Amino acid sequence: MLWIFLGILFASIALGLPIAFGLGVAAVVLAVLSDIPLSILIEQSVRGVNNFPLLAIPFFILVGEVMSTGGIARRLMELAGALVGFIRGGLGQVAITGSMFFGGISGSAVADTAATGSMMIPSMKQQGYSAPQATAINTVSSVIGIIIPPSIPLILFGIVTETSISRLFIAGIVPGLLIGFGLMVTTFIMASFGGAGQTRKFRLDLLWQAFKAAWLALVLPVIVIGGIIGGVFTATEAAVAALLYSLFISLVFYREIRLRDLWGMLIRTARLTGMVLLLLAFATVIAWFLTINMVPQTLVRQVQAITQEPFLLLLIVAALLLLVGFVMDLTPAMVIMAPMLTPIVTTVGVDAAYFGVLMAFILGIGLLTPPVGTCLYVGCGVGKVSMESLVKAMLPYYAALLVVLVILIAFPGIVTWLPDLTAVRGN
Repeated sequence: MLWIFLGILFASIALGLPIAFGLGVAAVVLAVLSDIPLSILIEQSVRGVNNFPLLAIPFFILVGEVMSTGGIARRLMELAGALVGFIRGGLGQVAITGSMFFGGISGSAVADTAATGSMMIPSMKQQGYSAPQATAINTVSSVIGIIIPPSIPLILFGIVTETSISRLFIAGIVPGLLIGFGLMVTTFIMASFGGAGQTRKFRLDLLWQAFKAAWLALVLPVIVIGGIIGGVFTATEAAVAALLYSLFISLVFYREIRLRDLWGMLIRTARLTGMVLLLLAFATVIAWFLTINMVPQTLVRQVQAITQEPFLLLLIVAALLLLVGFVMDLTPAMVIMAPMLTPIVTTVGVDAAYFGVLMAFILGIGLLTPPVGTCLYVGCGVGKVSMESLVKAMLPYYAALLVVLVILIAFPGIVTWLPDLTAVRGN
């Protein structure tokens, strides 16, 4: 059953068929071979999307739309410039710090790449960065957006594995900051050798002015993270609160969007949400087929026969996910692989929330690698550079991400200590 599914899936990828439709074809074929009524496929697909925490996805996507067009993202980038622009690497450091701010609200790596890239790349070119260098920094920093909460991939992981989304969000805070720090160190080193990236003198008055302009925007991550940690609301409710607040400050205080602009934002949000839900619906059917055929249980036994050492097991799983990331986008890889791999690692004592953050990070690296790296293609479009030159410029950053990955595997406490401390459990 597993090999039939994988064969159909890879054939669909080779033919250029969207992953969601490939999963649908596989589901129908498996149903026919198993002599299962097709009505059960509809029942299972509806069950997959009939999930309350899924409401967080369209709300967070819409928050990202409001941020990009309502002046919130621009003010956060200006604050990042006043905060870290004096560090060697100049605007490169600003782009990474801005991605940490932006990722802490939008939850989307693609949105981060498009928003911060369009704002930062032209200025970075003027300050001595080559087009590939500037694009590489803005593209690679987008992976922070899927680790620092809110995170759409973590929401999907929580749903398909029945792991607390709130706990996943809290678990992503420290690793997200660590990734950002690793990229900033790499940028510092590259600027030292390459000479690109003019610095600006640190001025407290400019920092204060930038803070005054952006402090309303900074309340957004406080609402999301503080509300979850404080038990005020769940991750799903935090998405609604973040949307209402972002709309309020964009319409009333910043006044950079108007009510008629919301229609276009809603259309774009609906399109992206529909893609995610269709994918999740068919993936739920496939997961059901694999479960009734004991595929996850068989995989657990086979992997346990190889090793039961958590560190070695995680290295094997990480290598597998890196390979998957080369040929499959993050969202389908998450909904397909998470239900199969999570039981394997949890049986040796690995925390499910820790594995969710690790999996999102590894598949996030896949967004930055050819041939299907979504953020890579977005970066090429925004920065107007070729794929070859961009990949070459990103090589030092690939190394930095792999170093951070090894650190997270070797020291899982980096991820788990904060959710254990706050004891966040609800969705």
